[in-house]
Amino acid sequence: MGMLIGSGIVAGCVIAAWLIIRRPLRQVFEEVHFDQARVLFRREREWLEARFVTAVTRADPTDGRRWDSAFWLDEVVWARDRDSRRLLALVCVHFDAPFDALHDPGCATALFEFHGGRWHAEGRRLDLTRPDQAVGRDQPFEAIVDVPSARRLIP
Repeated sequence: MGMLIGSGIVAGCVIAAWLIIRRPLRQVFEEVHFDQARVLFRREREWLEARFVTAVTRADPTDGRRWDSAFWLDEVVWARDRDSRRLLALVCVHFDAPFDALHDPGCATALFEFHGGRWHAEGRRLDLTRPDQAVGRDQPFEAIVDVPSARRLIP
């Protein structure tokens, strides 16, 4: 009887320990993963942009021509998909279109997804949305602060 109670206490302690250390452990692994993915994205960025435009052109040739003549901004917003936890690179793209004070039809966000140890450019995009608008508390993506000495996820 005492052995059964002891086993239950040990099992309860193991479960409690797992619940306590699970999140910090996941964050450490995600940070290491992020460092590697970020370096790889910067190395392959031009190639990924070309693949992105190719994917968009395959889906819609007219839209592909628009994306082919677009201006890609240098800044990258790093984020994670809240559901899949996959790392994303969000890049703002500007088009030659008239600027409207309420909406900016001349901008969109290109999404690049990291999984399987490499970046994928499947033509996913957020029209009429800048990268900073795609991340936040009530958005599908959570921003990753890119600070070399102290990385942390923004809740």
